[in-house]
Amino acid sequence: MDFFVALIGIIGMIVIVVGMTISRLLLICHPNEVIILSGRKRKLSDGTIVGYRLIRGGRAIRIPILEKAARMSLEAIPIELSVKNAYSKGGIPLNVEAIANIKINSNEPSFGNAVERFLGKPLTEIHKIAKDTLEGNLRGVLATLTPEEVNEDRLKFAQSLIDEADSDLNQLGLQLDTFKIQNVSDEAGYLDSIGRRKTAEVISEARRAEAIRAAEAEETEAQSRRQAEIAKAKAEQDIKSAQIDAEKEVKTAQAIASAAARKAEAEQQAAAEAAEAAAQQNAEVAKAKAQQEIRTARIQADREVQVNDAVAQQTIETEKNNLRIKKAELEREAIIKEKEAEVAGEKARAKYEQEMEEERIILQQKRLMADVIEPARAEKEAMELDAQGKAAPILEKGKANLEILARMIKVYQSAEGEGEKVFMLNMLPEIVKQLTDTINKITIDKVSVIDSGDGKGNGVGRFINQLPAALISLSEQIENATGVNILSQFQKHDISLEQLEQLLEKNGVAVNENGGGEAGETPKAPENKG
Repeated sequence: MDFFVALIGIIGMIVIVVGMTISRLLLICHPNEVIILSGRKRKLSDGTIVGYRLIRGGRAIRIPILEKAARMSLEAIPIELSVKNAYSKGGIPLNVEAIANIKINSNEPSFGNAVERFLGKPLTEIHKIAKDTLEGNLRGVLATLTPEEVNEDRLKFAQSLIDEADSDLNQLGLQLDTFKIQNVSDEAGYLDSIGRRKTAEVISEARRAEAIRAAEAEETEAQSRRQAEIAKAKAEQDIKSAQIDAEKEVKTAQAIASAAARKAEAEQQAAAEAAEAAAQQNAEVAKAKAQQEIRTARIQADREVQVNDAVAQQTIETEKNNLRIKKAELEREAIIKEKEAEVAGEKARAKYEQEMEEERIILQQKRLMADVIEPARAEKEAMELDAQGKAAPILEKGKANLEILARMIKVYQSAEGEGEKVFMLNMLPEIVKQLTDTINKITIDKVSVIDSGDGKGNGVGRFINQLPAALISLSEQIENATGVNILSQFQKHDISLEQLEQLLEKNGVAVNENGGGEAGETPKAPENKG
């Protein structure tokens, strides 16, 4: 028992799994779409081999792993087209607004083009591509038609666009179902001018038609009046003819009766009397008949005259009413057209004035920009560049001096005790130069060192002891001016007299060493050459 339950459970699981698998692999295609199964190659009717198969309506089984399914809608895609300033035949720029309905072309080979270009693409991208293509075709068709043809024969315009865009859309795999022109306008007022001209032509035609209708009405009235007079004259003539005929019949009857009476009187008196009575009776009957016919003819003639008058009058009134209605309609249409033309003219004039004012403002802004702002900006940039150019050498020189000073400090520090000595020797010419420039522009032509003559004066201490009073005084002045005792610095760093002489001579200061104890030349003040 448990075995059967387990077997039934296994079978049920298998059925469920198979059903779910089939439901996943079974593809149902709706009438408004196409299913593309990619992955397997197939041959088209023209012999082309493609890597997909199509399902149009119905169902199909997707082979797992080997095939991948995608759906493509065949529903209509509405596209609003708007072309601005598209030049028509004759160079008139037009603005055209239209609505087009496109769809994916499900017929081969166009559908293959659609699959290659739009499979997996969103609807917005298809919409954009189709819109750009149709707007380009719309501009191309506008270039072959005049504004009058575009505005008056819109069916021809739409058909021309359909013919123009058909090949391009087929290349994309699209199909143009409908195309309708919604609005055609221009900013130059060309169509408004044509409308005003047409309005003037309609008004002129209406006035011409009104005059023609009035003339026709007058002519119809005259003809009706003439026909009535003719009918009346004919009726009177018929009445007179009837009276003459009746009188003739009466006279004939009287003559016959008289002859019969005479004959009867000749034949038989009784028959004569009877014949006379019969003739008299016949005469009365004939007279009564003639009078009746006369009255009938007169009544009929009067009736015909009245009918003709009524018909003519009714025709005249109808024509007058129609003429008045037509005149009122034409006047109303003319007034409406004039008002519309005036409103359009006012709008165009206001728009033109607004555009001119905007152009004037833009021109003033450009003039202000060219006359004031741009020169000021250029001058500012020139000043900035000039300042940067002037500051660049100073900055670079300062950087170079800092770099030199840093390297000198590094060298002096690496030389330990000798570095300070070298620094003092290098700074001595600059100190002497600064002092000579500061103290009344005194220049030192040469320095005379006085020795005792024994040839042993090579120490700094001896040199200091042998300096004349003027040099000691100069050292004191240096100390008072700078706070630095030069002589003590020489002693501190053990700078020899030879080193001092070499340094001074190297920097252009002459040194005269007198072995006999003679005094050297004293410093001289610079000559005034000014």
